[in-house]
Order: sequence, then structure tokens, then C-alpha cells
Amino acid sequence: MTSVAPASTWPLMLGSAAVFPALDSGLSAPFILVGDSDITAADPDAFARQLDSAGYSFRAALRAAGADLILVSLGTCETLDGDAHNSVLEVLLRANGERSGLTPLTVCGIGRGALQLRYTLARCECDLIDHRTWEFVSYASPALTAAEADVLNSVGSWPVRPRRLQVAGPGDTAEGFDYENRDFDGLILGAAADRNPLFPEELGTNIIEETIDL
Repeated sequence: MTSVAPASTWPLMLGSAAVFPALDSGLSAPFILVGDSDITAADPDAFARQLDSAGYSFRAALRAAGADLILVSLGTCETLDGDAHNSVLEVLLRANGERSGLTPLTVCGIGRGALQLRYTLARCECDLIDHRTWEFVSYASPALTAAEADVLNSVGSWPVRPRRLQVAGPGDTAEGFDYENRDFDGLILGAAADRNPLFPEELGTNIIEETIDL
């Protein structure tokens, strides 16, 4: 699919957010996708192109489902509570402020983007900030360092309000998912090996079916 320019770009303290509304009238049902800062910081346009693969575009599928895509490219930040947190928080607050209607946010993070979303949502709840997020999808979140675990524990480790969904690794099955001893409420299947393509049709379809309720 030919690359499509965003309707607008929000400059952030650490990076930027490209906005692709489903409707010309503006935001109504934001789907916020935070990229892996180790990959997306240098080239936000390349991140956008990763959503399109031969025969399938996750970006187009979101639009067809009526969801607005807000594609967040963060610069590299060594701590979860620094500029990356402030940037993600700004996106959450701005998306809520600009959207029409009452549809809650859906957020998805890839790699360190998933870890940053986890922290920012949990900190919002500790700070009594209404993030208005109902679905949180974690995709390939990395293992925690001891310092990151301490920072997360300081805000309760996990956000409580959103339903937490994990993208399964290639070859994982729903039958092998231990709901009693996991931090997630559900599993989303369909990821490709080595995240190539980043959103194959099965994964994109499953994410939309699990999270978009318009």
C-alpha cells in the first residue's frame, strides 16, 4: 500500500504522533499505537510503513472499522518516568480532549512502547488522572530491569482499569494460556516470527475484533 500522509502531526517532548482520523470530521474513536523507541525514533515514516504489508494494511483496516489511528514515535529514554512518560501522557490527554463522543481509548504498545504505556497508565491512576482507556494491548514487551521493576512498583506495577491483552508469540496457543497466573486478561494470536510483517492480517483482524466496539 502506498504510504499515506497523516492528517496532522503532534510534536511531543520526546518524539511525535502522526494522526490518521477515520473521518474527516476529526477524532471519534482513537486507537493509540506506541512504537518501540529503539526502532521508531529515527524514522517515524518508516514506522507508518510497517503497518502495511503485501495484501493487508492494518492502518486501512482500523479506518474501515471506524477507528482513528494515532501513531506515536518516541525517542529513546532511559527511564520510564522521564520525557517518554510525559510524551505518552500528552497524547492520552490530547486524544481525549479532541475526540467527539464517549468512545474510550484503545492503546497498543510495541516493545518498549508497551512498557512505557504500562507505566503511564498506572501512574495516571495513582495521580487520579482519568486516562479513559478501556483496552490495553501489549505486544512484545521486553523483560524488566531491576530499576524498571522498582519504578513500576511505585505506581502499582499495572494499570487496573483497562482490560489487559497480550499479543501471543508465534506458535503460542490459547489453550496454553494460564489466566490464573498471568498479568493479562486475554491473549491475541497471529503474530509473525521476528515481527515481520509487524501486523499480519490474522493479528490485525484479531486485535480489531477484540478491541474495537463502535
